[in-house]
Amino acid sequence: MSEKVTVLGVGDVILDAPEPEKYFDTSKDLLRAADITIGNMEDPHTDRPCWSNMESHSAPPSDMKNLSAFKYAGFDVATIGGNHCFDQGPYGILDPMEYFHKNGIETCGAGADYDEARKPALVERKGVKFAFLHYNLTGPRECYATVMKTGCAYIRVATAYCNDRAEPGGSPTAIYTIADPRGMRNMADDILNAKKIADNVVVYFHSGSSGKPLLNQYELEITHYAIDMGAEAVLCCHTHAIASMEVYRNKPIFYGLGNFVTVTGAMNPDAKNAKQRHTDFFGWPGIQPWWDFDVFKMIKPGNVPCYPFAEYSRSTMIAKLEFGKDGLKSAGFIPCWINDKAQPTPVTRDSEKGKYVIDYIADWEKKSGFTFDFKWNEEGTEIVFDLTKDTESIYLDPPPEFTFY
Repeated sequence: MSEKVTVLGVGDVILDAPEPEKYFDTSKDLLRAADITIGNMEDPHTDRPCWSNMESHSAPPSDMKNLSAFKYAGFDVATIGGNHCFDQGPYGILDPMEYFHKNGIETCGAGADYDEARKPALVERKGVKFAFLHYNLTGPRECYATVMKTGCAYIRVATAYCNDRAEPGGSPTAIYTIADPRGMRNMADDILNAKKIADNVVVYFHSGSSGKPLLNQYELEITHYAIDMGAEAVLCCHTHAIASMEVYRNKPIFYGLGNFVTVTGAMNPDAKNAKQRHTDFFGWPGIQPWWDFDVFKMIKPGNVPCYPFAEYSRSTMIAKLEFGKDGLKSAGFIPCWINDKAQPTPVTRDSEKGKYVIDYIADWEKKSGFTFDFKWNEEGTEIVFDLTKDTESIYLDPPPEFTFY
């Protein structure tokens, strides 16, 4: 019988600030102690930048030397196929891949072409083999890999806005999101192939709506399908805020791990793309539907230097999974609070911030239609899931208090 292997997973990591290692000082001991630690590289790192994404919120190049913080914090795997991966062209992907591989960190989610982007990161610990896959479902299409182009592994998502009123241009009465069946089939093939060479498959998704913890229809579709195909756990990032959690077919789904270390000056008034960003959000209404303005306003500089996100996003977590050779054994998470130095810091049951973080998560869980019982372990240091029964769900999209009409 093999020993248990502990896997810790975190959400978005942005290292666009000097001395990035210091932001991990409150969490590094925990991350280093795990058998495998995985996190998402959100911003492109390269010394050969080339603006390649027309969107106003495309990310500037971060310094290559800042990637040393991944090694310092104890990461073993980096997902690199998010929506910003191609903002600085192919080198924003290829340069970090080369750096990570030279420093013993595996990558997944992006590559020199579509086939490479779909390859899993393979890691073995204590005789147990793992395959980690990563897919982007948030666009833009410029970041997608093709057979002849560097980019990310992706699944397209179609969006349909329904306006059942008489006024064209009015607010939608319903929004539907549907995952492309071709992308779903490719993901299924990847999971099934990974299961032939690994004991456990874990899937990361870059999904959701930035700044909004509420779920879209497609998020349930893709996460459930990944588990149906054989994934032992699903972890999602991108929203920069904690989203709901669910136990489905006795497997955990984290719909949004939230921010982790996310330090950047890209949203400052003097940033290179500040003028275009402002114009896109507040210029001609045809560019950006008016109902998204409140989303932009939520993502604003808070009380923490280099942390340009809303106050509520300071509640975050570290997913904790334990595996054997024959599958997942336990799941849960370690609640964290991003302190005034932008450092994600573990919090406990008896602390004020610990209670605040869990109350915040429980509130969003309820609004999203899930009935989830958050139980602390005996030491009061982490939340432990009951994997013997699936989460009750009366999911509504959107919930009544968030309808647009």
